[in-house]
Amino acid sequence: MIRSCCNGKNPQTLTIIPKYMGLYRGVFASIVLMMLLTPMVSSSISIEKSSAGGFDANGNWTPSVESKIHGEWWTQWSRDKDSNSIDDRLEWLTEQSDTTQKDWWRRAPEGHARIFVDYDHHPTDADILALENLGIEVTFRFKYLDTVSATASIESIINENGIRSLPGVKMIEDLGLAEPNMHEAVPNMGVNSVWQDLGLDGTGSVIAVLDTGVRGDHEGLNDMDDDPFTCVDEPPNPLDPSPEPLPADCDPKIIAFFDAVFTDEEHDPAESYDSGTHGSHVAGIAAGSGGGQTDPATGERYVGAAPGAWIINILACCDGDIEDIMQGAEWAIENKEKYDIDIVTSSLGEQQFEIHVDNDGNSAWSRQMNMVVEAGIITTLSAGNEFGGASFAGCNTIDSPGDAALPVTVASLDKDLGLAIYSSRGYTSDLRVKPDVAVIGSSIMAPDAATNDGYTSKSGTSMATPLMAGIAALMVQANPDITPSEFKDIISAYSIERELVLLDDPGFNDCSLAETRPDNEFGFGQADPVAFVEAAGSIDRSLNVSMDVETMEEILNGSKITGKSFGSSSDLPDVRVEVRIGGGDWHEANDDSINGDWAVWSINLEPHNESGNSTVFARLFVDEDHISPIDARRVILIDEMAGMNEKGITDNSMLLGILLIIIFTVPLIGGGFYLKRDSILWSGSTDVD
Repeated sequence: MIRSCCNGKNPQTLTIIPKYMGLYRGVFASIVLMMLLTPMVSSSISIEKSSAGGFDANGNWTPSVESKIHGEWWTQWSRDKDSNSIDDRLEWLTEQSDTTQKDWWRRAPEGHARIFVDYDHHPTDADILALENLGIEVTFRFKYLDTVSATASIESIINENGIRSLPGVKMIEDLGLAEPNMHEAVPNMGVNSVWQDLGLDGTGSVIAVLDTGVRGDHEGLNDMDDDPFTCVDEPPNPLDPSPEPLPADCDPKIIAFFDAVFTDEEHDPAESYDSGTHGSHVAGIAAGSGGGQTDPATGERYVGAAPGAWIINILACCDGDIEDIMQGAEWAIENKEKYDIDIVTSSLGEQQFEIHVDNDGNSAWSRQMNMVVEAGIITTLSAGNEFGGASFAGCNTIDSPGDAALPVTVASLDKDLGLAIYSSRGYTSDLRVKPDVAVIGSSIMAPDAATNDGYTSKSGTSMATPLMAGIAALMVQANPDITPSEFKDIISAYSIERELVLLDDPGFNDCSLAETRPDNEFGFGQADPVAFVEAAGSIDRSLNVSMDVETMEEILNGSKITGKSFGSSSDLPDVRVEVRIGGGDWHEANDDSINGDWAVWSINLEPHNESGNSTVFARLFVDEDHISPIDARRVILIDEMAGMNEKGITDNSMLLGILLIIIFTVPLIGGGFYLKRDSILWSGSTDVD
């Protein structure tokens, strides 16, 4: 027998009886109100009115939508040293050969450049029309930045009467190319201690990989448990000459797929692919299941940091330019609630022509990644591989967008936990300390996208960054309510402090003016996964909770969940067991124990409207500082009432149906009796006449 699983929503039918026009008008008014309110609640960032803004091309004052931390950034941007409102790199490129320009601006015709146009207000239709009147093609309008991307003639850029003369235009940036930041991590980093000691593997967390794509049919990325028969009660008989076709695996690891490069559309996650090889490697480090080939020497599997986490594939690099990556980041913001996106990880950085002297966090790409964090999504970015340890010139080499203020920027360690020679080092051009934390990134084995079951070794901050994202997923499982700021606070407080020992550093290169914490090599220090997770969940190891729920069990509306706990007592005033579904709210369970200590508990789940894969979480809560490790189970939600019989009718529904039949039938029978009586009387009187 094959159990079915659906991911769609059941359509509901509303029957309107003309007799009840008042009800119809009420329903219609409600629908209209919902239609008016929907745009206000559809995005993850609420755009509020502020004093920041400017006048558009029609002379209308228009507010800015950017974060307050970006206020008038153009007045001090390190890439505009001559203060002429043109990116210094863009000016340099306009003076280079046609060949150099063609290689750099792949999507622009000869004599044209790819640019960002930055305003002091959110660009309006009038602003777009003004650009088009100059012969400029606007290719994307960003929702959370005061910026558009465009293809423009070089003449319109450098001419003072061109783009810079338009109302509200404050800067023209180069729209360059991105590249991957590449040059036994799990046990060396201590991640396996989280699995073994705390029982957490990232279950229920969602990691969006903003990269070259993810090969969805790789054995380490195609499902959660490496079992193709997860939802098949009876595996097919190998001797059956005509076996029934197997259904799609009911526990896919990749739950969404957006292509920001080729189609600008969302696709069936079953079609997920990698346009290169980098993204699959990154995804496997963060959340790979370890399926496929094993270590030939030990037989051990190459398991990612959070094998229980789901993955979203945002294909955004590297067949286009930075616009694609920023568009993918905006898609993540817009779909945060739809897919419960907890984490965005990106191991991409700007291609460079020169030594870094311009990374102050104010580029369009860096500002966009700040907005991802502002939307409530934990974001990990790579520091870059500009050989920070090679010489003193390696200081101030943090890549954009790794120089962004709000995301966590990750440096790379070798497997012996020494700082990797290639790992970029701070400070930023505005003298902020970066990176934020250091994680192993050298010689990491992860899925090889050139095969469907092989693994390959890569090194770089590209590899360290998804490992940190996987650790973040473990923290999210421990505390599904954790915020990006709390995530960063925990890193600052619980990282293992490291000091640069010059004789141990391949480049003898100390980039910190004074040895402080954080510093420009390790950030706040070496990641400590166990400490991070315990702090995130306020975990008290003397407490424990468990649910009587099987992995991939079908959960219906109103289902009753039971469980056990230990470690609490009846004299604790606020102790309780709490349960939640997916990204919903915590709900208190019922204490069914004899002694009032929550040793046995139960809860009837509230109705849900959706069907498909989700997660049930349970925790024993004593107080804000003492919470049990969370028990999390992947389940299949079914939009049907619990207690269904084989015909799909609940016992309560059947009783209600019988009662309704009685209520409506008795008056009909009575009415029929009186009609019959009147007929007899009428017939009798006729006979008398």
